[in-house]
Amino acid sequence: MSAGNPDLRRQVEENRGPLKKLQLLIPGLNSYRRSEDIRVADELLRNQVADKLDLSRENLEGLRKQMANAGDFTNLSSVGSLIFQIQQFSGEVRHAQQGYSGLAASISIDEAKLNSLYEYDYEFVSSSISVLGSTSALVYDPSSPGNILAALSTISHNLSDLKRKWSIRMEAVSNIQLK
Repeated sequence: MSAGNPDLRRQVEENRGPLKKLQLLIPGLNSYRRSEDIRVADELLRNQVADKLDLSRENLEGLRKQMANAGDFTNLSSVGSLIFQIQQFSGEVRHAQQGYSGLAASISIDEAKLNSLYEYDYEFVSSSISVLGSTSALVYDPSSPGNILAALSTISHNLSDLKRKWSIRMEAVSNIQLK
């Protein structure tokens, strides 16, 4: 996934096999096929965001190890808290319910609404890249352990922003379900 173009919908469309292409030709099945393809793109995107969060967690675990090896226990609880938050959020993103596009679904979400949900994800992906970038840039100096606090604050801010964007997306999904 590139930062400039996280849209996986086109890639999913291009990788349709013969059966999926046949489904597009059959009236009644074509909208089902398109909806399922958008759902697959969403799942791929969420898994890539969760992968970035897992890398962020690994970066923080590396920092925690450096701090422990240096005998610096002053900020370990802050680092541990961020590790826990990132791990929990990664699981939430990776395993979020993606819905079902049955032929006679009780709640109808058309292709346009699914596409609009996917548009929320662009901001979401950008924020996950910020979280990963802020954890990748960590430099621990054991001679001045307090210097890490600014970096931890930036990570915490970026993670909060990512969670807020995820909430906006989930709220949009909920609004669709209530209609």
